[in-house]
Amino acid sequence: MMKENHLGENHYMKKFMEPESVAVVGASADPNKGGYFLVSNLKKKFQERLYPVNPKAKEILGLPVYPNVKALPLPVDLAIVFVAAPLVPAVIADCAKRGIRRVMIQSAGFAEAGKAGALIQDQCLSVASKHGIRLWGPNCMGVVNAHSGMVASFMRIEWEGYLKSGGVSLIVQSGMLSAGFLVQVLMDGYFGLSKACSIGNRCDVNECDLLEYFAQDPETAVVGLYLESIADVPRFRSAVSNLKRPVVLLKGGISEAGARAAKSHTASLAGNALLAEGFFRQLGVHRARDFLEMVDLIRAFELWQGLAGGKRVAVVTFSGASGILAADHLDQYGLRLANLSPPTVHRLKSFFPDWVKPQNPVDVWPAIERVGAEAFRLTLQALLQDREVDGIFLHLYVDATILPEIPHLLEPLQGVKIPVAIWVIGDSRCFRKLRDHAEGMGVPVYGEISRGAHALSLMGNRDQAG
Repeated sequence: MMKENHLGENHYMKKFMEPESVAVVGASADPNKGGYFLVSNLKKKFQERLYPVNPKAKEILGLPVYPNVKALPLPVDLAIVFVAAPLVPAVIADCAKRGIRRVMIQSAGFAEAGKAGALIQDQCLSVASKHGIRLWGPNCMGVVNAHSGMVASFMRIEWEGYLKSGGVSLIVQSGMLSAGFLVQVLMDGYFGLSKACSIGNRCDVNECDLLEYFAQDPETAVVGLYLESIADVPRFRSAVSNLKRPVVLLKGGISEAGARAAKSHTASLAGNALLAEGFFRQLGVHRARDFLEMVDLIRAFELWQGLAGGKRVAVVTFSGASGILAADHLDQYGLRLANLSPPTVHRLKSFFPDWVKPQNPVDVWPAIERVGAEAFRLTLQALLQDREVDGIFLHLYVDATILPEIPHLLEPLQGVKIPVAIWVIGDSRCFRKLRDHAEGMGVPVYGEISRGAHALSLMGNRDQAG
């Protein structure tokens, strides 16, 4: 499928991500149907050159409707198809006649549905190949470009005020899962988005096409992947090696049962789990085991762009127990507790009680008894000047009483040059405000000690997978 020069295919991918004209085949005037939301979402970006196609409607959301693809006034950059699977091969043939070279099939009922669906999918690919058309999907949720504001998807959510642009691009092999995942990322403000791509059955366009595109995309700094199998292993290796950006991978189908489920989900076959893990480790791909861990690692990479890191971590805590657990988790991820320099210990002694000899982990509770919450700020100031410290893991208890003090206590972290992560516990109603403030300074916040330690290992073990 036109794969002899992959990097030369980037102009095809760019128009999937940034089309100037779009047709929606299967557009609907019924606000309960996906074809309606496709038009509604796209209309927020396209004031013109958006063409609904439906033989039974005259107008949808104020836009004139065309009876078929052949009636379109121009060969659009992208045709999005949302009609029943048996009708799709004919639609692709019509696109070929109209000079349309990119088709995104968002409807389901193809290879994931069994032999009959697989035959239809093969028909689609055959017609497309004959006419030089690139196919995206089928059985997918489409693409979101946060920088341009384009939502080419039938997802039914409120985008206004939530679609925050940033440096993270996502490639997700699932359809509905990518929708739910994206909703949570957007609503909770986990990170700024560049592109979100749901590739479904990937009968043509696959993760390699997108990785090659992202290697040339100045708006992409980190890539997150959910895959159930690798479409082309040699090409994947080359694409990741050339990407020059961190990759966080969550892979389904690593067990025998998971592999069977993956086959029935997106017509994927998962490979040998042990071989796959070794392969990803060689490529320096960072592995996540669930979606929230994937979010955690992606967020750290986005916030820590350009920072130096290392294995020597200082832990600042209000509890000896959480300091011990942090040390255990850091060790598990190949990090170690930093040996604090004598000048740092001397500075800490200046506000700790005389009977305490500060050490790492730095339990500030005795100092809190003496100088109050100011102990956190003073400790951070001291550690940030210690050349023996490559990163800081800060533990905070937060409630409505302490929350107003947070900006002052975290003041030393403004413009910080080393990775700092925060683990928070306490009143969960206060967590979002803490997170918004800290992450605005480039400091990610985690709800579990293990997640914070794993994030810090991204900077401390750069030659290894996470």
